[in-house]
Amino acid sequence: MTKQVAPFSVGFDCGNGAVKLKVSGHGHDFEYIRFASYYFDVSSCTGDHQGKSKVTYLEAPENNKVAKGYVGKTFVTGDDATVFDVRNQVFDNRTDGKVQLALPLFISAVAQLPITRKHWEFRVVASIHDAEVYGDKLADSLAGRHIVEIAGQKTTIVIHIVKIYDEGYIFKPSSKGNTTILDIGNGTSIITRFDSEGNVIFRPAPYRFGVQHLYKKINEHPDLRAIGLDRDIELIRRGVETSTDGKIFYGFGNGAKNITKAYKESLKDWSTLYLKETIATVDKFQMEGDKIVLVGGGACLPLLDKNFQKKGYVFKSNAPFMNVKKLHEAACNALTTEVMEVA
Repeated sequence: MTKQVAPFSVGFDCGNGAVKLKVSGHGHDFEYIRFASYYFDVSSCTGDHQGKSKVTYLEAPENNKVAKGYVGKTFVTGDDATVFDVRNQVFDNRTDGKVQLALPLFISAVAQLPITRKHWEFRVVASIHDAEVYGDKLADSLAGRHIVEIAGQKTTIVIHIVKIYDEGYIFKPSSKGNTTILDIGNGTSIITRFDSEGNVIFRPAPYRFGVQHLYKKINEHPDLRAIGLDRDIELIRRGVETSTDGKIFYGFGNGAKNITKAYKESLKDWSTLYLKETIATVDKFQMEGDKIVLVGGGACLPLLDKNFQKKGYVFKSNAPFMNVKKLHEAACNALTTEVMEVA
């Protein structure tokens, strides 16, 4: 017996540093899901780990080579994976990390939705830093019917790929003049310039730097080295993202250490070494009348955000979610409904 199944609409941004997912459908409009792009295989200790991101992958689509590599594995992602000293991260593989890890990260995000279902069907619009090279591979790694176990329940997840965009192309702003978007991500930074009708008129190759390079600089600062060899970049990231009144702390509670000095000095070095060239490019466009819009997590870095404001750049507190927001809107507007057999 077959019946019409209206897929949930999904915007999926598998970032080098963080996964962002936006899902809606069937009367639900879920909050954004965001977690660090960490993955860890807990197959050998599955009974010891009960994190909310835990998934056991049971059955893969016939033609999905990436998915077949996960059959029989149990894994956790995000914060659940940070407790392990050795963990896989998209950023650590600068070639096809997004292709190899997108599927478990996507399914793990589904496991973290506030409702459970025996059958999920998703209509997905995603992005990647170089769609010409990796777009088809990303689509192939995600697409198909996946059988998994989530929270002890056998679950079917069907993924239909609508489109894979080059990061930045989804925005298509329209205005009286040109708009230049600077996306400062975790592993790459990307400049995309649009004309007044939303056509791309300038798009250089992605710059091979991002916020993760700043975190690594902080990690090698003398103040951090004094903490010892077991220091964790993940705690640096959390400290930066949860800073208050310009103060950055490593760790939480009574044992937290103030690393504001290390952050400021590292930020200055990082900006000079990496960010200077990209800022010079967008400043040139601003002089020609462009509106400069910042997206990505780097737009909200403490202290740096104030410099961006002084320059007249446009950005909002939800800058890290701007890309996935537009991807989700595109998924919602896709006029495709699949018919499939439902048990």
